[in-house]
Amino acid sequence: MSVEPSSSHARYQSVLSWLFDRIDYERVRPNGLSPFRLERMEGLLEQIGRPHLQIPAIHIAGTKGKGSTAAVLESILRASGLKTGLFTSPHIARFEERMRINGRLPAELKVAELAEQLRTILQQPVSDSAERAPTFFEITTLLAWMLFAAENVDIVVLETGLGGRLDCTNVCRPLVTLITSIGLDHTHILGATHDLIAYEKAGILKPGIPLIHGPVPAAAEQVIAARATELQCPRYTIGCQLQCTVSRQNRPGSDDPPGLEFSLQTPAASYSSLHLPLLGNHQARNASLAVMAAELLQQSGYSMITQESISSGVAQTVWPLRFEQFPGRPTLVLDAAHNPDSLQAVAQILADSAWPPESRTLIFAASSDKDAEGMLAAILPAVQHVILTQFCTNPRSIPPRQLLQMLQSRISPERPGTQIHTAETPAAALQLANSITPPGGVVLTTGSAFLAAEMRAIAADSNSQSPFGSQN
Repeated sequence: MSVEPSSSHARYQSVLSWLFDRIDYERVRPNGLSPFRLERMEGLLEQIGRPHLQIPAIHIAGTKGKGSTAAVLESILRASGLKTGLFTSPHIARFEERMRINGRLPAELKVAELAEQLRTILQQPVSDSAERAPTFFEITTLLAWMLFAAENVDIVVLETGLGGRLDCTNVCRPLVTLITSIGLDHTHILGATHDLIAYEKAGILKPGIPLIHGPVPAAAEQVIAARATELQCPRYTIGCQLQCTVSRQNRPGSDDPPGLEFSLQTPAASYSSLHLPLLGNHQARNASLAVMAAELLQQSGYSMITQESISSGVAQTVWPLRFEQFPGRPTLVLDAAHNPDSLQAVAQILADSAWPPESRTLIFAASSDKDAEGMLAAILPAVQHVILTQFCTNPRSIPPRQLLQMLQSRISPERPGTQIHTAETPAAALQLANSITPPGGVVLTTGSAFLAAEMRAIAADSNSQSPFGSQN
């Protein structure tokens, strides 16, 4: 008996309500790592048949760049003919963006059916009656594994949610592990120094499993290298085994489509001209990590991965909210950067753009647990006008007036000509930005993935429209 679309959608909305009622550490940050236990996740996975032990995986951690790296790698594997699963967070417009099959969203009915099965399983009595209810991220991770098993994927690319050592995803059995970067983010949870954060990220390493990582601070490299040696993990790093050079980068604000070309030398191959439809030298480094991971998979038996499929997969990468441009007068740019290092990378792209400095307007919002002052310091030299706002879908947003106090102390001595405004909502901020920015200029929205996602919904004029296309 078929299910009517309206009934299907009602079931989907019902399970979303159940999901979003869970404790959600994307909305309310914990104090430290005490709420996280891998034994708990192992027990929950046992209840659904242990799919994490049956599906090969690639596991990716990092302060920044892990989502982009995951997207490039998944695109390469799909271009090689493999059926892929991809697990990332947070979502932009639709919950099911977190768990995609061959780059496509699962259907609402499929999500509803799996969630209903999981809800029934979780209602069964457990030995520890005092155990707390599973969190939003735990349930999401379980649903993803159920989906990947139901769809018989060949391989899964997993992005950690927070840290690595105690992250829900760290129960997988990876073929390759990657650490994209180490920076000072989530310091109240992961630690306030590079070595402490590296310890948490390096927690994803497994005995004998190859590790690939990007450039990291010296203190972090010592921790990662020591852990890799201890576990006898072959290690590949940017600048040593991997040599990446950007040969061309299209200028934002010009007639060229967004993207860059880079060359890459690995221990096994040489790529003279890889095209990536993302901007920034950091994205070329992220893509290089993905290429190296694909090569290691090819060497371990995935013979369908070739230099041609690698090149094709890199060129076909889709990853929104990474200096994503919406044509208009002025142009709207959305970027999910949310720490000082990422904002510095965005500032460099903007500084190299065709938009003159006086025509650049920043719309900025940040979460209360982020280094908002450091982010503003990084991006401020690249813009002329600043609009401070707050996102509406997450309670962690810093009020605009509080951001204004941070910014005023920095603006006065350094940039007396900078104009500062506040707006209570992203929609109001965009309306103001369009009125004060020259038609040939740019409005950059950044500081938080939540702000960028809300602004994308406004730009797309639909709260349910996903940048990843239609559902299966």
